[in-house]
Amino acid sequence: MSQVIMAVDPGRRKFGYAVLEKDESKQRVSVLRKGVAQAEAVEQVVREICTGFSVAAVVIGDKTGSREMLARVDRTLRGQATAVRRIDEAYSTMEGRRRYLQEHRRGWRRWLPLGLQVPPEPYDDYVAVVLGERFFAKKTGGPGMETV
Repeated sequence: MSQVIMAVDPGRRKFGYAVLEKDESKQRVSVLRKGVAQAEAVEQVVREICTGFSVAAVVIGDKTGSREMLARVDRTLRGQATAVRRIDEAYSTMEGRRRYLQEHRRGWRRWLPLGLQVPPEPYDDYVAVVLGERFFAKKTGGPGMETV
């Protein structure tokens, strides 16, 4: 048995998204898809992902731009069985940044400490993965989450 969710790292101009699947038998979370898109395209991205995957829940971080993003996603999914939940995104940006930099260490960047590096492109998709993993770790209805 597996569960598929879409995680969203909201923002005012852009947002990161990730589709994650948790395999209950192996207790493993895998990333099926991730990306960064302009905030204006949130409805299109959510529709596309919910059409292509059987998404059980959409998880949205609770900080910058979350109120508007939550309302837009909720309107897009109205009438569907997909739950929309908020999750605490404290320190998720730092974790996503660290993961991005670790995954993209090539050439001379391997020798430079991660704290001194600046990512050359947006890494909001990595932050969305962190949020999705937190959702799976908290199971259902833990602190920091609420059903909309």
